[in-house]
Amino acid sequence: RAVKRRAAQGAGTNDEEEVRLLALIAKENYKNTDQCKDKVEKYCKTLTDAGLNPERVHEKLKDFCNNEKQNKKCQDLQTKVTGKCTSFQQKLKTALTNPSDDNCKENEQQCLFLEGA
Repeated sequence: RAVKRRAAQGAGTNDEEEVRLLALIAKENYKNTDQCKDKVEKYCKTLTDAGLNPERVHEKLKDFCNNEKQNKKCQDLQTKVTGKCTSFQQKLKTALTNPSDDNCKENEQQCLFLEGA
């Protein structure tokens, strides 16, 4: 459901797309670099065990499935997701002062992302 809506609304910037993808793979493990790295390694192994080329599944997986880059990507992920959560929390506080249907439509995608991460 979220994927279809995101595709219809545009992918966002390259960095945002990367953060979303990695956060959805790592889920709650984004807070711990080692756990994040383990989760990404398992995800990449599952893809290759299934005979899939990670880069063909999604171009960003090329970097994620590269062991040399996983540590840095996971370290950056915690900072980026925490930043997204903080800024979105402020945005929601403002929206809640005068709620409307437009607020829901505008913020639904971000809520789904944060719920998954």
